[in-house]
Amino acid sequence: MRSESHALKLPYRLSVCGKNEIDAFSGKRLTHILSLEDPGTPQDTPSWFKGVHWQIQFHDVESIREAVEFGATAPTEDQVAEILGYGQECLEASRTRRVHLLVHCWAGASRSTAACYALLVQAVGVERASEALQYIRDIRPEAFPNQLIVKHADHLLGCRGELIRALAPFREDFIKMVEGWFAKLKRNEPP
Repeated sequence: MRSESHALKLPYRLSVCGKNEIDAFSGKRLTHILSLEDPGTPQDTPSWFKGVHWQIQFHDVESIREAVEFGATAPTEDQVAEILGYGQECLEASRTRRVHLLVHCWAGASRSTAACYALLVQAVGVERASEALQYIRDIRPEAFPNQLIVKHADHLLGCRGELIRALAPFREDFIKMVEGWFAKLKRNEPP
């Protein structure tokens, strides 16, 4: 959970989760849901939710090469523009009322955290990209933002590579952590 002492102030509340965690947000005064789903997944709006629900469909792949290799649909710049358009709607709505946006994907680790990172930078500015990324890490420790989504957002927001640069050390740390975890598993040590 996010530390209350975190300095990043947002114009609207932003939450992120995996698909199986959505019902935990019932009663949390959600106003918007953004679902990032695999192609062909039916839109499944929770019965308790009465706000605006958008769904965008693509697989969790990080390059066109990876998409071709796995027969997957990569996130496009147009789809990331849709994500940012939804974020703009939330920004505009937050001027006159309280807004709480929940972004989810299957696991709540890659697509959704990349989208949240882009939405935060859109809301607070590129000069605060590192803080935005830390905010995501604070609210979702298992975050591993999808690099292709971040790359598209960087271009669309005119960030000149800043979103990717801020993300690089975090991804390196995460990969080292995962490699260490696998090494311990190979040695039959607890993670």
